[in-house]
Amino acid sequence: MTTIKGLDAILKVGNTFLTFKDKKPLTLLFIDWYENLVGIREHYEPTLKPKYIRCPGTDACPLCHVNPGKYPNLKIKLRVYDPLDNKIKLVSLAKTHIQKLHTDFNLYVIDPTKDFVTISRSGTGANDTTYSAKPYHYTSVDEEPILKKPDFNEIEMLDISTYITSHSPDEIQEFMNAASTIYNLQQAQFQCSSPTLSLTTEGFDEKEQLRTTNHKLPF
Repeated sequence: MTTIKGLDAILKVGNTFLTFKDKKPLTLLFIDWYENLVGIREHYEPTLKPKYIRCPGTDACPLCHVNPGKYPNLKIKLRVYDPLDNKIKLVSLAKTHIQKLHTDFNLYVIDPTKDFVTISRSGTGANDTTYSAKPYHYTSVDEEPILKKPDFNEIEMLDISTYITSHSPDEIQEFMNAASTIYNLQQAQFQCSSPTLSLTTEGFDEKEQLRTTNHKLPF
């Protein structure tokens, strides 16, 4: 779906995804865990829009054909309840991060779908980022907990199906073609603005020029 209608829906755009930041813990209630977790393989291509492409399989995926050495990463999609915004949000994590959270949940003997948990992130890079989990602690045993479980009948439940459905081969090819068109236009503008470069390219054979401008991706 590419069309969004209604003020409320438009204002919610960008608030669907929850991003963990280094050394800034978040307390959440998990909607999806155990058997409800769903993983999908994704390509990350910063030159494409969108940047994250959900792979339909190596046999059908145009990106896999263009870059056979770049295997898509497995990403686990799950929904969580963010009590600060009183909204259901989407989280995307690698398998190793899910394994670490699972270990911590078992260590503390907590069910993240029944009790609030505090999730912490350490690191900022793809290779040095780790996650940890611990039970959410009340301010005092004599007081009501600061965070209360919501009535999910009163909260709009996020439809996760869109985020766990692969892009079609045709959709991916369109993303690639659009990126290639933009790249070729930028190259043409650069050549027009550079007299020296324009002179050196005048002697190119027509077939060579056609070949260099027909790449599907600017990789």
